Amino acid sequence: MALKPGSKLGVYEVTAKIGAGGMGEVYRAHDTTLDRDVAIKVLPDAFATDPERLARFEREAKVLASLNHPNIAAIYGLEKSDDTRALILELVEGPTLQDRIAKGPIPLDEALPIARQIAEALEAAHEQGIIHRDLKPANVKVKDDGTVKVLDFGLAKALQPELSDLDAANSPTMTMTAAATKMGVIMGTAAYMSPEQAAGKPADRRSDNWSFGVVLWEMLTGQQLFTGESISHVLAAVLRADPEWSALPAKTPPAIRRLLRRCLERNAKQRLPDAAMARLEIDDADAAPEMPAGVVTLPVPQLALWQRPVGVAAIAIGTLLAGALGVWAVARPDPVPVDVMRFTIDPPNDAPLSFIGAPHDLVISPDGRQIIYDGPAPSASRPQLNLRPIDQPVASPIRGAEDGFGPFVSPDGSWVGHIVQSRPTVLRKVSIFGGPPVTLTEAPSDIRGASWGTDDQIVFGTTRGGLFRVSGGGGEAQPLTTLDAEQGDDSHTWPFIIPGRDAVLFVISTGEIRGTGQLAALDLDTEEVTRLGLAGVSPHWVSTGHLVYAADDRSVWAVPFDAASLAVTGNPVPLLEDVMVKSSGAADFSISDDGRLVYAGGTIGGTAAGLTVAWVDGDGRVEPVADLAEATYLSVDLSPDGRSLALELGDSELSSDIWIYDLARGTLNPLTTDPADDFSPLWTLDGRQIVFGSDRGGTNGLYRRNADGTGEAELLLTDRDATTLVPNSWARDEGTLVVIRRIESTNSMMLLPVEGEPALEPLLDSQFSETRAGVSPDGEWIAYESDRAGRSEIYVERFPDLGDRQLVSTDGGQQPRWSPDGQELFYLDLGASRLMVVPITTGSELTVGSPRTLVEAPVFDFAGRSAYDVGPDGRVVIILLPPRTSAGASPQIHVVLNWFEELLERVPVP
Repeated sequence: MALKPGSKLGVYEVTAKIGAGGMGEVYRAHDTTLDRDVAIKVLPDAFATDPERLARFEREAKVLASLNHPNIAAIYGLEKSDDTRALILELVEGPTLQDRIAKGPIPLDEALPIARQIAEALEAAHEQGIIHRDLKPANVKVKDDGTVKVLDFGLAKALQPELSDLDAANSPTMTMTAAATKMGVIMGTAAYMSPEQAAGKPADRRSDNWSFGVVLWEMLTGQQLFTGESISHVLAAVLRADPEWSALPAKTPPAIRRLLRRCLERNAKQRLPDAAMARLEIDDADAAPEMPAGVVTLPVPQLALWQRPVGVAAIAIGTLLAGALGVWAVARPDPVPVDVMRFTIDPPNDAPLSFIGAPHDLVISPDGRQIIYDGPAPSASRPQLNLRPIDQPVASPIRGAEDGFGPFVSPDGSWVGHIVQSRPTVLRKVSIFGGPPVTLTEAPSDIRGASWGTDDQIVFGTTRGGLFRVSGGGGEAQPLTTLDAEQGDDSHTWPFIIPGRDAVLFVISTGEIRGTGQLAALDLDTEEVTRLGLAGVSPHWVSTGHLVYAADDRSVWAVPFDAASLAVTGNPVPLLEDVMVKSSGAADFSISDDGRLVYAGGTIGGTAAGLTVAWVDGDGRVEPVADLAEATYLSVDLSPDGRSLALELGDSELSSDIWIYDLARGTLNPLTTDPADDFSPLWTLDGRQIVFGSDRGGTNGLYRRNADGTGEAELLLTDRDATTLVPNSWARDEGTLVVIRRIESTNSMMLLPVEGEPALEPLLDSQFSETRAGVSPDGEWIAYESDRAGRSEIYVERFPDLGDRQLVSTDGGQQPRWSPDGQELFYLDLGASRLMVVPITTGSELTVGSPRTLVEAPVFDFAGRSAYDVGPDGRVVIILLPPRTSAGASPQIHVVLNWFEELLERVPVP
């Protein structure tokens, strides 16, 4: 029913009609009770004759009335009178945003505050589960004081008028029934609706974010983004047409361009997930100082004037411009020098920096604003990627990046690529703001480094092959390089795509080289590989014309490099020391496009010499082992008589050796001194010998040597296919050894008869990763760590025939160890930093009691090693991390701003 000026609807006296459309006629009215002006939206007559529709609308209206935000026009109530139903709304004075845009593009300093307030309104509504569904300039009011009010929140869902055949681009809120679309309901205005709405699919907050992007585009350009002759043409443009990015004003900040690209992503899963992120991007753009325009000169062939393809008029104009520029160059003030600034970031206790696995542990986004780094997940010993804005004091886990490590970032900064060690290893991506992870591809072997190019192609390296390439949208990985057997190539790793040049820097390593290799470049057009004559790892190319890379002595170097010819053009110069460089060749430094450098110092675990070996008694008291200084202890095994410790110690060359510590005499002596990695010592049951793993000669194997250091190390077995072989436990008769065989990211439990002709026999080889096994003292049961439940837990089952499996841990567990009498089982809960103990009854049946905490302590855990052991007296010897008692007590992230200034000064480019 239409209302007239002077008529009344309840306590509301109508004063004027102020609008009409598919969502009902709108009137100005005065509330005679509260003495205030309001807006009345009279619902279409169809509601009065459709009880089901009216009831649904009333339910929706109650939800919408709960919205209370300064940028959202409020709903005061629902008025009923005879056959009239009307919404009582806040009256908002002032023109609509559509009226303002009709005058032309809105200047940036005016548009951004408007956009920010719209984003705040969306953010508040989305937090209450309310979607606008019809955001457009006509539904945004801008008051004289600059306050923005968003109108008609949620009414597109509550109201479903018949489709009106009006102007396509600015049609009123439109609805198609499910019968018409076969897919659901289309609601919204054609030019502003999201692709999923245009396709008749359900809308969510990401649909509003799309509309927000369309509205922001229109504010900045003064033009509608999607147009057409009819509604069908407009919907087709929404579904298929790409924005003409060049239409944006030249001074549009990078943050706003990035925001628009994220909002206008057709795939909703890849679109900006949260309006709060839009608000933050606008704040970043508002806070960024406007940079003066500069003149960039590029080297060009020097041609004679008459050779250049210009006319006489152009030459004359060029001469005048050159003269003017010359006068300006003389008169202009000298540029203000840019200061190089350094500071450190201490990751918080709940999101520490952890050196996880073989890949890089941190990266800075291309725009230099975000740092992404590896850290442990809140539960168990899983990795977790964390996001730390460079200008904010806090870091937080990236939702959807659980189990991820080795981060790398897309060129536009919207995605974080990462590695997941599964079976097989996979490459994933997740929004930098968090969200559902997207699997990109499966790798043929463990991934060693990845780089994301501006053409949305990702190149990654592998441990047992060449480089591979996959689209940023996912798919099957395609090989890029093959190993050159004649030159001894073992792997191609740590790729870095040179922006604007179809070329990739990478590392060629051989089995004889540890932690380093030959730097090389691949021309993607010709597929030619050029060896650059430099030894190093983790190459980066930066726009100053430098190749920056790391050496295995934990230093970072730079050398002038011509990207066009892929040639080194100067001498290398060392720039940084004490940067974390892993034996895999991963160097923890990263450089943004604008010259911000981040790096992590120290060695594996962030503790160059800070680990402590301590005793834990039955009451949980902790006491350091006497006369055993802090060092890089990586694993420990206690002799059967409890008198000596076999320790694996890391050294400054990123390898490790086995040492024997006499507890009575307080002496520490080396058992192995080979330059290779000797790791995971295990005493024989008689205490006379030590079995250990090693990669001597470039091949992984198991060795045995007398514990007193006499004689040479005896080779038990080599396995060229294994990544590592780790001795775990004796099968009570000392003739059989339980060995963990790791191939890439897969752990399998094997048996090795050590006498006669040694050969590995499978014990437990499943689709899951089983590791760190221990046979019970009576030889009847075996305890081990497995991820079959989706995280590391402790299981016990019969040995050697297996069966009667029981779960021992209750909230994640690692590294099981039996007590000498077999009546207790110890394990670590690394997620909670504690050592647990469980009563066990063995025999024909196994009974498992309830776990209790023996001690809460920061236990060290590294790469499948043993962080503790149980002695014959029931005491536990354990490796502990240093306490976080000061800012420098744990790994830090070092940040250098304007690093390019220092780079150019120390390493001039010819």
